[in-house]
Amino acid sequence: MKIRGANLGNWLVLEKWMGASPLAKAQSEDDRGLIDEFDAEDLALALERHRATYITEFDFVWMAQSGINLVRIPVPYYLFGTEHHTACAEYLDNAFEWARRWGIKVLVDLHTVPLSQNAFDNGGYMGLCAWAQDPARIDFTLDVLEKIARRYAGHDALWGIEALNEPANEFVLNMNLKNYGKDYPERTERSKAIPREVLLDFYDRAYQRLRPIVGPEVALVFHDQFELESWDDLLPADQYDNVVIDTHLYMNFRDFGFQRYDAEEYQELVAQFAEQVARAAQYHQVLVGEWCLGNHNPHKAELNADELRTFYRALADAQLDAWDQGIGSCYWSYRVDDPNRRDWDLRTCIAQGWLDMGYGA
Repeated sequence: MKIRGANLGNWLVLEKWMGASPLAKAQSEDDRGLIDEFDAEDLALALERHRATYITEFDFVWMAQSGINLVRIPVPYYLFGTEHHTACAEYLDNAFEWARRWGIKVLVDLHTVPLSQNAFDNGGYMGLCAWAQDPARIDFTLDVLEKIARRYAGHDALWGIEALNEPANEFVLNMNLKNYGKDYPERTERSKAIPREVLLDFYDRAYQRLRPIVGPEVALVFHDQFELESWDDLLPADQYDNVVIDTHLYMNFRDFGFQRYDAEEYQELVAQFAEQVARAAQYHQVLVGEWCLGNHNPHKAELNADELRTFYRALADAQLDAWDQGIGSCYWSYRVDDPNRRDWDLRTCIAQGWLDMGYGA
């Protein structure tokens, strides 16, 4: 059975653009800024309210009834707390129990690390990528991963652990610094892309530490550093058991040069994605860990409800077919509260008939 998954973004790792969080209401643009902006006690209370209400057991009931069989849960490096951050592992504990109760599997995704791995807003430090420059930070990250593994090893709902979300290569880092770093010159000066050899060493060490704890049936997931085509000979299956390569494929990052913005043009793009996934799947298990229906079609406002449903459903079915060239996919994200981004919100997409998670199953 193919994975029909959902990301629980903006729950334990906040992203301002997604709305409905303490960060969305703040002046700060990233997780690190919240610590400087707010009194520690006030921030802890605000985060507690958010974490306790943003995702509840009701959401797992809804997902199970909608055909979702896996949740990818982004967690921060301070899952177990730090000097400046309150722990949030209890909420992940809740998610595991809800998932078990409703027949959903869990992929724990380490989404942030100290001083960030990508200079994205989702890395916690906009405009900064300095994690890999200090071996002590890498060692700390491995310790966090081991704590996660020991906490959930043997749990019925555990499907996998992802070592690190979206580590930046040179191209992606330069793009992120251009987009997110202009207001943080002191951060951009410290930023460096993560060398492939450093990332591979980190992945190998993560595998060696986690595999004996969780056993062979739990997937260990490694992001492709935005270069799916370059992993054919890396982490070979005869040496690394049950490894999954995670790739993130978004139409809305590739449609700026479109001419027509009709369903056929988007389907042509998705066909290219499908070829990439199918080729990589000859060497590894491939999960499309993030995707969505978001796009820049300037004509959407002209479509009536039926036409819009037809347009989106064509895009959705094409993508689900493409991702099934691998082991499946996880939508980003289950909940997005910005009314201008309804096609990023899985609940809306399903409710409007734009997306059927049972398609092709």
